[in-house]
Amino acid sequence: MSKTDIIVVIRFNMNEFEKRSIKTNAKKEAVEGILENWIRSQLGAGKDTNKIKEKEEYEIVIKLDLDGDIFHTSSDTGNKSLTCGLVMDVFSNLKKIPISNIA
Repeated sequence: MSKTDIIVVIRFNMNEFEKRSIKTNAKKEAVEGILENWIRSQLGAGKDTNKIKEKEEYEIVIKLDLDGDIFHTSSDTGNKSLTCGLVMDVFSNLKKIPISNIA
């Protein structure tokens, strides 16, 4: 079983920008770097031909093991390419999306 030091949970509403959110146990100022490194880790991963699960809101969970800088990701998108695109959108709009601590 993998170890998780940092967790970032993204709620991505497709229709209402103001309903998008991030919850994390990381410092708020660290989220940008975490997402940037996650995106870099996905580049070159290849095309995902799995069918997208179309829904109004998606949840993406990014876990990071700091010992090896290893990311583990789960989402309800059904497609890794869509997951990456949503995280890239969150990254580019990070200053507009609320970040809160995981309780």
